[in-house]
Amino acid sequence: MILGRARGLAALGWTLTACASGAAVESPEVVPAPAMAVEISATSVLDGVYTVEQAAAGADQYARACSSCHALDLRGNSNSPGLVGTGFLFLWEGKSLGELFTSIRTRMPTNAPNSLPAQAYADILAHLMAANQFPPGRRSLTPERALLDPIIITSNR
Repeated sequence: MILGRARGLAALGWTLTACASGAAVESPEVVPAPAMAVEISATSVLDGVYTVEQAAAGADQYARACSSCHALDLRGNSNSPGLVGTGFLFLWEGKSLGELFTSIRTRMPTNAPNSLPAQAYADILAHLMAANQFPPGRRSLTPERALLDPIIITSNR
């Protein structure tokens, strides 16, 4: 350990001396990381990440599993938060759809968390996006967290 520190201090002293004297000091070679086979680009809910059909299916699921607590209009009540508007954005803006999906799936409904099929939770998520007036797109949301994580909830246009 002492020998390692001595070498480190000697190298530091040499580097400082070389820099002070104007001598060129070689920097270590920077090797770029290998490219991933599949890149997932970050996007936002403003990029059309669900379909109208999926949101409709999610509205049916929501009515059955969620509306008794969060209300049919998603405004919530004194015991459950609203899922639309500024209250929703206050809680979720800047977070990913993956985080919201996981929260819904692992905590809802409160009397039976994770009791719906994974796709039903993704459809409910699409309904929440439609209710918050985020634009629809051509592809449905998937219940795969890795595909939902890059999608950020934002109101910035």
